[in-house]
Amino acid sequence: MTQVLVVGGGLAGCWAAVTAAEKGAGVTLVSRAPGATALYAGAMEIAPDLEQLMMTEPYHPYRRLYRDHLRLAADLETVTQEFKARLGRVGFRLAGAWNREGRFPDLHGGLRRGQLVPASVEPGEVGGLRGKRVAIVGVEGVGDYDAEAIAAGLSEVGLKVSHVSVRLKELPAGAALADLYDRLPPAVRTTAEVVAYPPGFASLPEKAFELLASPPSPHGWRLQKALEKAVEAAGVEVVRAEVTGFERDGGRLTAALVAERRLAASAFVLATGRFIGGGLLKTRLVSEALLDLAVYYQGETIQAAYPRVRHLEYVNPEAAFRTGLLTDPECRPMDDLGRPAFENLYAAGSVLGGYDYGGGGCGFGVPLLTGRLAGLHAAATRG
Repeated sequence: MTQVLVVGGGLAGCWAAVTAAEKGAGVTLVSRAPGATALYAGAMEIAPDLEQLMMTEPYHPYRRLYRDHLRLAADLETVTQEFKARLGRVGFRLAGAWNREGRFPDLHGGLRRGQLVPASVEPGEVGGLRGKRVAIVGVEGVGDYDAEAIAAGLSEVGLKVSHVSVRLKELPAGAALADLYDRLPPAVRTTAEVVAYPPGFASLPEKAFELLASPPSPHGWRLQKALEKAVEAAGVEVVRAEVTGFERDGGRLTAALVAERRLAASAFVLATGRFIGGGLLKTRLVSEALLDLAVYYQGETIQAAYPRVRHLEYVNPEAAFRTGLLTDPECRPMDDLGRPAFENLYAAGSVLGGYDYGGGGCGFGVPLLTGRLAGLHAAATRG
């Protein structure tokens, strides 16, 4: 019997489902398609400076769910270690720590920040490359990848970089980076001490690393497949469909409606994402797609905040990316009067407001941590 029903197949939804199942709940995850997680380009940001965030971001999910940064830090440590361990068991190895930031080369010749990265990317952390000769591998015939330009860009940040070209058999005419996916990497003849490969090859030799990509990327595809394997390993039932509505009884949800099916549960987790995932819709006002839940901007309902948001959006679209659901300390989304909208509904991930998913330094931390918390609270709910 399903006790917890999770809507959304990205990082937040998968981690809520895994967490609830670990606590002994029967869990069903409903997903119509991979979310923004599948667009991940290789570097995960978990958290910025926590002390500063707690003082300056009163509507951030971290701030609303925790009273002090020490407890928050402890839970971030717990969830990232669990995340690394579970994904490692299904073949996706991650390196790094939530509180240790590195900079890693990407396929545009720049450096990108991240705290967790695939183990295949981690040897490229710029601090470990200083003073070493690095060769960027180019593949002849791949049109959307320029090893020479990458080498030139990385040389400008002080690395000793050159490029070397290789040829692969059986590449199609007009090949792209996607055509390299899951192939064995070619042998490279070079005197460089470290070799950087374009993203996507199945496995790399010693003293080599993968470049970060641009979305969509092999890194995102691998992460999404690993999450799906972790969900399966946890015993979660997965339904590939779109939730079209909910049944309710007073202040409780009783079932989700999927095509011609009715999926009853004791508790529900909404992890439908922001604009890419379709959890929020942007017209004149931002709205929540499935239950018409109250959407907030910096502590005000979007209706009350709209004059200010409209003015801010003329200058910078960031305001739209800070809108979303506001929750109580148990991850239950609030109505427009500041009360839990439903007793047994929890929300997680980028559908939450109060932070910028793309530029706030915690684009993976919020879905991971709130997914865990929502899963814990949902598993404790009784019908």
